[in-house]
Amino acid sequence: MNGVGKTPEEILAAYIPMDAVEHVSGLIRHHGIQLIITGRRASRLGDFRPASGKNPHRIKVNGTLNVYEFLLVFLHELAHLIVYEQYGRKVLPHGREWKTTYGALVRQAVGQKLFHPSISDLLMDYSYKVKASGVAGLEVAKVLRNFDRQENATWHFLDEIDENTIFQTESGRLFRKEEKIKTRYRCLCLATRRRYLVHQSAKVISHPEHIQTMQNESSKQ
Repeated sequence: MNGVGKTPEEILAAYIPMDAVEHVSGLIRHHGIQLIITGRRASRLGDFRPASGKNPHRIKVNGTLNVYEFLLVFLHELAHLIVYEQYGRKVLPHGREWKTTYGALVRQAVGQKLFHPSISDLLMDYSYKVKASGVAGLEVAKVLRNFDRQENATWHFLDEIDENTIFQTESGRLFRKEEKIKTRYRCLCLATRRRYLVHQSAKVISHPEHIQTMQNESSKQ
């Protein structure tokens, strides 16, 4: 963690709930983690890289997340670290071992009241049916949005917009939403005319005037 003249705990306090600072700093010390707080990354919220040579285990987390998302992403990546320490690369990245470990870490944090009461029960339920995608399932993610910083308030989950709506991804590409297939939607990329399956919890950005123009142009084709 970077921060001239600040303790690790003081740095963490800017990114996670105050009640979680002692817990997370203890986990970082116990596992010998180098925590790197990054700028906004559209492609991923966090990642884990195992220790190599003189380099310690490294966990990266986007610093633009709200405090509860940051905590969940850290625990997500910590679960990868713990599984790696136990099994190396012999198991699937988001297999049974990871799901069990992440669920236990979430329950521990909920038990210590590190999350807001509005999401604690949802997280407890989620911890027994962990999914690899998203922060903690769409239902939890919709509540987590209430804690976003004000400047991040213009986006929606793909699941929330109407079919045939034109939307923009965080990477800047424009798509049209089509039919749902299980937990994903088939979406047409307007630039390439290729279709992709996009997860229902993907964050899409709304720019009403630009989107309406693209919708009008698309309807003429």
